[in-house]
Amino acid sequence: MLRTILAVTLLFAPMSVSFGQEKPAQPVLKIAVMADGRIAVNGAPATIESLRESLKKLSQQKGVVWYYREAADTAGPPIVKQVVQAIADARLPVRFSSRPDYSDAIGRDGKPIKQ
Repeated sequence: MLRTILAVTLLFAPMSVSFGQEKPAQPVLKIAVMADGRIAVNGAPATIESLRESLKKLSQQKGVVWYYREAADTAGPPIVKQVVQAIADARLPVRFSSRPDYSDAIGRDGKPIKQ
């Protein structure tokens, strides 16, 4: 189900950001969801409410979300659905990463994107 939600999220806006360690063309908000349910935004602890505010500001700046989820191969904590829904509600493009340093990108098919 999470893959379906993520795929729908990706459909809302085209990807227009470079990958790797290059500077992105747009403002970036880095979101990490830990296996225990903690949320980090740009490396700082966040709540779902503060995340929504950050996403609102990013939307006004026409930015992009970089999303990492620890233990992404598991069902994950309940907060995952809220985070994904908040991103979808903000209608922002998303780049998914399997690494906590956001150094890779995962495609819609769940496989790494070659850079």
